[in-house]
Amino acid sequence: MKHNTPNPRTLSVVKKLAVAVTALALSMGPALAWKESPPLRQVSEKPFGEYLAGLHAARNSDLHMAADFYAKILALDPDDQMILRKSFSIFIADGQYDKASDVAHKLADDNVGDSMVQMYLFLEQMKTGNHDAALLALNNLGDAGVYGLFKPLFLSWVLLAKGDAKMAEANIEASLKDENFLDFKKFHAGLFYDFLGKTHLAEQMYSEALLVPGALSLRTVEAYGILLQRIGRGEDARQLYTNYLEKAPENARLLRALADLDKGGKNKSPAVSLISSEAEGVAEIFYTAANFLMQDNIRTPATIYLQYAKYLKQDFFIADYLLGQIFEAELYYEGALKSYERITRKHALYFRARLQMAWVLEKQGQVDQAIAAMTHLSQEFPKNTEIFAALGDVYRMHSRFDESAVAYSRLLKQLPAYKETHWSIFYTRGIVYEQGQKWEQAEADFLKALELRPDQPQVLNYLAYSWVDKGINVEKARVMLERAVELRPHDGYIIDSLGWALYRMGDMSKAVEYLEKAVLLQTDDWAINDHLGDAYWAVGRKNEAKFQWRHALSLKPDAELVAKIKTKIRDGK
Repeated sequence: MKHNTPNPRTLSVVKKLAVAVTALALSMGPALAWKESPPLRQVSEKPFGEYLAGLHAARNSDLHMAADFYAKILALDPDDQMILRKSFSIFIADGQYDKASDVAHKLADDNVGDSMVQMYLFLEQMKTGNHDAALLALNNLGDAGVYGLFKPLFLSWVLLAKGDAKMAEANIEASLKDENFLDFKKFHAGLFYDFLGKTHLAEQMYSEALLVPGALSLRTVEAYGILLQRIGRGEDARQLYTNYLEKAPENARLLRALADLDKGGKNKSPAVSLISSEAEGVAEIFYTAANFLMQDNIRTPATIYLQYAKYLKQDFFIADYLLGQIFEAELYYEGALKSYERITRKHALYFRARLQMAWVLEKQGQVDQAIAAMTHLSQEFPKNTEIFAALGDVYRMHSRFDESAVAYSRLLKQLPAYKETHWSIFYTRGIVYEQGQKWEQAEADFLKALELRPDQPQVLNYLAYSWVDKGINVEKARVMLERAVELRPHDGYIIDSLGWALYRMGDMSKAVEYLEKAVLLQTDDWAINDHLGDAYWAVGRKNEAKFQWRHALSLKPDAELVAKIKTKIRDGK
């Protein structure tokens, strides 16, 4: 998603963080750029084949294979600093922390200055509870880019872990005096005070962080809601969740929070704080940064940050889910499946993660396995209508229309009453019936969709076009298509439907007028070009008709229609 360049004073945290991380990545060379290729002259000749194989795997987002090749490269050439740095970033990105640790210590022993490596060494000491060493590693971390934002927060958690709560709190207060990234810092200050037991200050920080539009919304709502529940203000927590669900009504995590609140009664709740240790407080910083970066689809540093978060907090399932989304977008399906699979049955994201695993299998071409996974999920969650929609979709995408119709019917059967928003289910099932040569059922579904959402342009178009194609209800179809064009004046497909209806009705001059508009709007559709060719032929423009047919043929029409178009080119219509 692109945005206009805002005034620097009104830059969102997302944009500021993206700019800072981008600048940091550029200053770090290969540490964050596992898909880029350094000049070959820098590469030792000894592991050249392995290097090319690893580079190919990394550039194609197969991080596990890339990591294997880089491990082989290091065995052959263990002292090349460029290879060491690139290997470190790949090992971290794939969550192979032991290998990353070996490389990080090797680089540190060689006095190689690398911020990401120093960051890892800090986290390693933090995780093992060696807080004096963690402070030393933190001092070695520079202040460039986002580290100027992260370091004060890291320092507060380390000081708190050392038992110096007074100094830790003073450090948090000092960081809040700088207004840059203030909502980011207020959220993490809220976590800090919440963990410290200063609930009044935590509530203040959470509520102030939420005042900034688009900043930290979901995670802040979760943390704030849990705090309210713990201090006996369950109804306030309910209102907070409800307010956010108005913006995101399908949010699984807040729906679960509401359900948990109901199980516990109005002011009693099993709610557990987001963090249970100082190391987890540091992990939240990385998750927040990664979540921000992904709002602008900045995947590579987001992957590193999520893996750092998971290094400190093993059962960090929301980080696993976001990591799975990144890997899926990168076409690293093996990594996506592993990330989604780590989410346990009790977590709010379990259903969605398992559903995404099924879609990943479909993307890999494993259609039967995807369907089996969805079917199993439907048995686990028989009341969840989304799984039946997914089953209907995957069957439809692979032209298994009868099975698709059954799945959509199961979905509709689950609904207690039909609402306006359900028009799309009837519309989609209608398409499935029509594709499966069951016109009566299809027509009934299209009419039901229009009953729920009158004048819905897609439904008007599909139903009316089908009528015209069958030579029935042609006048009514024309009126419907004229209305659809009025509603969607720049939709080439709908305009084509009206033009084709006019052609079938014998109004050739009007048909040409609309079909020419349709071709201009949708130049790469063979059917529209074919229709225009037919209309040109009917009005005596035979050379132009043959040109349109040839163009339609070049756009790879359905195989069974190729011979018909070739016959028209040869003999006319």
